Amino acid sequence: MRSSWNVHQDPLFRGDHNAGVQKPVPDADDSIVRHVLYLDGAGRETPYLSMSEVESTARYFAGRDGKTWKTLVKHARSKDVGHVGMVDLLSMLRGVGKGDAKWKNALEVMTARKYVEQWSEHLLDFRAHKSSSKEQVEKLIDELFEVE
Repeated sequence: MRSSWNVHQDPLFRGDHNAGVQKPVPDADDSIVRHVLYLDGAGRETPYLSMSEVESTARYFAGRDGKTWKTLVKHARSKDVGHVGMVDLLSMLRGVGKGDAKWKNALEVMTARKYVEQWSEHLLDFRAHKSSSKEQVEKLIDELFEVE
């Protein structure tokens, strides 16, 4: 974890498909613990995109066949995309969780917290776009990210 990461100027990175960033589903289940623990597996619908302040983490998740994508928090916010920073996530992921990280199992909350810390995870939150069409969300993603 880099203690010098700055929300106002430093990019967030995401490892994803070569063809583009996975599209969030703004009206999907918004449990942060469910998202971080990847419950329901690959292809699950989620209103969040996991990001990292560490580029090497994104490269790890991109794998050999993917790409590393980046954006800035200020760019996301300008498009009504929320940002849940790592410090906020760590604060919510205690006990049985708080707010959108509330969960029935404290052990799973603790595991999610460990992952957030390990991967320097942040979330981009697309719930404000619930009334957007699938095509509008796809366009938003295309505008928001660039290849690293």
